[in-house]
Amino acid sequence: MKTNNLRRRDFIKYGLISSALILTGCSSSKNKLALRGVANSFPNEFINSLSIPWEFLPIKDIESKEFPYNDALKEKTDLLVLNDGWISSLSFESLKEIKATKIGDNLSNQANSFLKGLGEDYENRIFPLAVSPWVIIFRNEDSLALKNKNSWEVIFSDTLLNQIVFPNSPYLLSSIAKKIGFGNDFSQIKSQAKLFDDRNALNWVVSGRANAAVLPLSSCVDKLIEDPRLSVLLPQEGSPLNWTVLASPRLSLEPFPSDWFDLLWGTAYSRRVIRKGFFPPISFAGFRRQNLKIPQRYKSIFLPEESIWNECWSLPLLSSQDKRDLALIWNDS
Repeated sequence: MKTNNLRRRDFIKYGLISSALILTGCSSSKNKLALRGVANSFPNEFINSLSIPWEFLPIKDIESKEFPYNDALKEKTDLLVLNDGWISSLSFESLKEIKATKIGDNLSNQANSFLKGLGEDYENRIFPLAVSPWVIIFRNEDSLALKNKNSWEVIFSDTLLNQIVFPNSPYLLSSIAKKIGFGNDFSQIKSQAKLFDDRNALNWVVSGRANAAVLPLSSCVDKLIEDPRLSVLLPQEGSPLNWTVLASPRLSLEPFPSDWFDLLWGTAYSRRVIRKGFFPPISFAGFRRQNLKIPQRYKSIFLPEESIWNECWSLPLLSSQDKRDLALIWNDS
């Protein structure tokens, strides 16, 4: 009889403990703050530097969704991290103004120029987290007899005829063409193209099926370091910039996590992030004095001279009419 009473008491005790643990777990889950984005589109340091209340929830099946980030806004999300190419797919009414005055005062000229180019609807609702320049990557450069090797004009070398993988972005390519004086004449760029492919450009070069590709530095760093056949150029005219940005849903009550930003670009993480081809949206003059443990031949790429970095540019958002006009020019070239 006594044993049975103990068992009953134990059962009640453990039942209460289990209930408490379940309730605690539910409460803990509700108190979590959600950063959402596409896995592998940015360094792990972005996630590792998050403070305890935050968790990363990946956006899945991005290729099967037309507007994956809009879908994420309908789910539990306190902050979105995304590439700047997706900004115009977000309804600005669904985003709240990001208030980060202290950090905002220290943004670089490049970052401020980028924000201004977004227009008044998005300028205060988007915050730059990191940036990576578009570069040209070559395979077996010494055997290519390249012309104008420090310029975007290198893409018109005879040995690169039908051998370059370009991004599938007439807008980005038009900005490069204008920078080197070609205006809206895309015929020469098209003649040099092996194909237009955003996703597999690096694989084409590494496998030897193409001699060169135009892609963001952040997407080719690992292969550059490990494959001696590869080389990279940040042209002297500067380059388009590929921004990683933050946006906050209007329904989220959470303030901007300034402590996360400061930690990410502090001494604990910044060197590792830069080594992966992502640069800070604040002045990185001080980073040039740090030992980033980058191969000597790539130091001018990962820490470019100010004269070249200041020539780099961001792409303003296009209106619907501008997009249609550009598509017509591209198709007629």
